[in-house]
Amino acid sequence: MSQIDLLCAPVDRELTVVDILAGPHPRRRLISMGIHPGDRLMKYKSANWGPVLVRNVTQNATRIAIGRGLAQKIIVTP
Repeated sequence: MSQIDLLCAPVDRELTVVDILAGPHPRRRLISMGIHPGDRLMKYKSANWGPVLVRNVTQNATRIAIGRGLAQKIIVTP
């Protein structure tokens, strides 16, 4: 399957986190928010501005708003 970043991923589809291509601090921030490689996410909103809204389906967590720069560093497969 093709791998894309979370920012370009389709809306309302389950996505699997493959990797987080970030330094130690942004990676630690995402892990503290509950996003780990191997988790399944559901992307809810995608606009040309503002944060990306996702929900971690694996942990049955609430919706999380992730900044666009950080969302580009999360690699997923649809």
